Amino acid sequence: MIPLIDLTIRKDLTKTIKENVLKVIDSQSYILGDQLSAFEKSFAKVNKVKEAIGVGNGTDALRLSLRSLGITKGDKVITVSLTSPFTAIAIVEEGAIPIFCDVDPKTWTLDPDYLERHIDKKTKAIIPVHLFGNPAEMRAIKKIAKGYNLKIIEDACQAHLAQIDEIPVGNWSDAAAFSFYPTKNLGAMGDAGAIVTNNKELAKHIKILRHGGQTKRFWHVYKGLNSRLDEIQAAILNIKLKFLKSNNRKRAIIAQRYKKELDNLPLSFQGSIKGGKSVNHLFVVRTDKRDNLHTFLFKKGIQTGVYYPHPTQLQPAFKKFTKIPLPITEKLTKELLGLPLYPTLSENDQYTVIKEIKRFFKS
Repeated sequence: MIPLIDLTIRKDLTKTIKENVLKVIDSQSYILGDQLSAFEKSFAKVNKVKEAIGVGNGTDALRLSLRSLGITKGDKVITVSLTSPFTAIAIVEEGAIPIFCDVDPKTWTLDPDYLERHIDKKTKAIIPVHLFGNPAEMRAIKKIAKGYNLKIIEDACQAHLAQIDEIPVGNWSDAAAFSFYPTKNLGAMGDAGAIVTNNKELAKHIKILRHGGQTKRFWHVYKGLNSRLDEIQAAILNIKLKFLKSNNRKRAIIAQRYKKELDNLPLSFQGSIKGGKSVNHLFVVRTDKRDNLHTFLFKKGIQTGVYYPHPTQLQPAFKKFTKIPLPITEKLTKELLGLPLYPTLSENDQYTVIKEIKRFFKS
């Protein structure tokens, strides 16, 4: 079976990770220690931002960003429905109201033209999602946000080191949320996340909020969360971060090979904005024969992934928040299929996937 995602780690890298984890165990410092400080500095540097704050997971990164920016009960936050529902969960958990925006049919990310139609007096923030590692049109979104005095939080959970005009995502907003869920381009061995920002005062506030809102031991000034990136996960991420750029380059080679070999088939690929550079967290194709192709490839020993089977705004947990029709989103959720892509995918295995896809469309 050719898997959709392979989390196998090289033996030499596994050895180094184990050594780093043992250092944490020997130190007996498991929370808010040296490993986290080192990772925060390194992650900020690689993203070319002033501050990075490690938190428990990507959802908490969104929640803490919202809370630190003053988004509260009854405020409206515009986001997309074509993504993991955890983006909307973060908004709802903060008492805010998610307003779902349709996406651009080429990039599959938030459509700035559609966005402006749904801003009203209660709108306080925008959460664009860099879907599948592909940057949203942040230049237009920033311009709109500035005109209406709205906060921006980038959902960069799938987009580690993606760029717009050679500027990493995370630099186009008030704050950006990252996930280090094991399947991400930079994955921990458990739950982990981070927030990046160029606002030092905001970063200081987020650090207080992630630690329960306490400004000193047992003295809670703010209503915070218990959401800290622990030392063991930080130790793992410190090692894996060194390979992020090279792994992203490998992903790019695989993605380009798919595009070249599948170009003449009746399917299409995710487009990029001008100046946008995807990090290919997933390689997703669009076809009206999605379900049949998914079944066909599985029978041939090839795993694929459906992204996403149900629009967020139509799911029971969110239906009460909006009745805005999202025709492009709803169509895409019936047509998108993720193909195997990971840095260790062999050329032979990829050509097996390509061969079987060609066979499907010729049959």
